[in-house]
Amino acid sequence: MKKTTYKIYTLGCKVNQYDSAKLSSQIQSVGFELVKKNADYAFVNTCAVTKKAITKDRAMIKRAQKENPDAKIILFGCFPKVYKEEAQKLDADYVFKTNEINKIIKTLAKDIKQQKALLSKDDRARYFIKIQDGCEQFCTYCIIPYARGKIKSRGEAEILSEIKLAIKNGYKEIILSGIHLGLYGKGKNINLTKLIKKIIKLYGLGRLRLSSIEVGEVSDELIKLMVKSEKICKHLHIPLQAGCDKILKLMNRPYSLKYYENKIKKVKKFIPDIAISTDVIAGFPGETEKDFLETYNFIKKINFSRLHVFPFSLHEKTSASKLPNKIDKTIKQVRAKKLRSLGKNLEKIYIDKLKNKKLEVIIENRRGKRKGKTEYYFDIKFKKSQIIYGEPKIRNLIKIQN
Repeated sequence: MKKTTYKIYTLGCKVNQYDSAKLSSQIQSVGFELVKKNADYAFVNTCAVTKKAITKDRAMIKRAQKENPDAKIILFGCFPKVYKEEAQKLDADYVFKTNEINKIIKTLAKDIKQQKALLSKDDRARYFIKIQDGCEQFCTYCIIPYARGKIKSRGEAEILSEIKLAIKNGYKEIILSGIHLGLYGKGKNINLTKLIKKIIKLYGLGRLRLSSIEVGEVSDELIKLMVKSEKICKHLHIPLQAGCDKILKLMNRPYSLKYYENKIKKVKKFIPDIAISTDVIAGFPGETEKDFLETYNFIKKINFSRLHVFPFSLHEKTSASKLPNKIDKTIKQVRAKKLRSLGKNLEKIYIDKLKNKKLEVIIENRRGKRKGKTEYYFDIKFKKSQIIYGEPKIRNLIKIQN
């Protein structure tokens, strides 16, 4: 008997990637088969963080229809959550919001007796696990609190069980992800660092990485744990968004430049070679050339290992949409280009400092010239002869050569 086939198209953040992997696991557990095209069901996991993201949602739906002409289209994620009426008008057979994977499963297979979160088998190198959802920060530019709702944390036992299963299935790196990861356990007798302490004790764990954490949640306890444990990647992604106090205040970001700088200094004092990447928005309303230059210089001063740059995208459901002094599109693009150029230079400087050092690499591609991700978050291509030693297919020490 021919199996029912499916394909999933994912846009947006790592939490969306996790949701898609979870959905993939569950529908495989009830007999669905993953295919590259001409699927019976095509799922589009949407993002609504910017207008550009929404445009991509619409384009992805058309792509899904083109690649799977006879498929039923299932739309889910943040776009239907924020724009329910608009989503209902799109050419989709089913529409679901965030956190409605169980409803999707029940719609596809009403005879399911047991829901099991098995693992997607697409990638055996790095496994993203969502441990927390929701955000209550309400940064003025961000739609996420409206799309994801209040902070919710998964149970500790459930998380540990899923990670054990990931390890058993051959995953070498576990990435803890969430919308506001640092507030995992809010309102419960657990926090992120306590959870990490339990995870790194799991038998067979390769290494552990945090996807993103706010500067105010980089606690002394977390820093000490990162120093102590070789299992935790020496990399933190700490969003900055702007290097100007005036703009940070307009964004409703809960820190000052001085606070941010002092925290980074403390982290680097204890972990000198740590990689610190960040997000930055170019052209926020009210950002003058002087403000932009302040951001540019602050980024140089902090000496990040990598930048993720986003031109400001106005979202009508956020309070930033009501701010005066909007920045011209061309100016935003110019500023974003300058920041991306700076980011490339900073990344090169950081990687060059690690030349001739032994690096731990998770191999993600074994065909031809090997490719892997270092604990410092940058990718590296290498030859078999560069491998010094390591557990086969788990972790390898590679020496970067000049």
